[in-house]
Amino acid sequence: MIDTSPEAAAVLSETYRKMSRARKWLQLGEIYACAKLLAEAGVRLRDPCASPDDIRDAWMSITIDPLLLQSVRELRNAAR
Repeated sequence: MIDTSPEAAAVLSETYRKMSRARKWLQLGEIYACAKLLAEAGVRLRDPCASPDDIRDAWMSITIDPLLLQSVRELRNAAR
């Protein structure tokens, strides 16, 4: 389902087309940081006693491929 009018989509597309690469990267970084904060808030909402490790694990579980995540956890456990 698309809730954006074709005219609005065209304006957005043109805006991004005119944007410099540097600005696009900056915006991407800002969006990433915001997503991470929202994920942390969600973890803390569900579990107010969540540790930094719990928050990191939750973030990794939604942003990393499951097979890679399993390897990361195995390496981390082996290092302990």
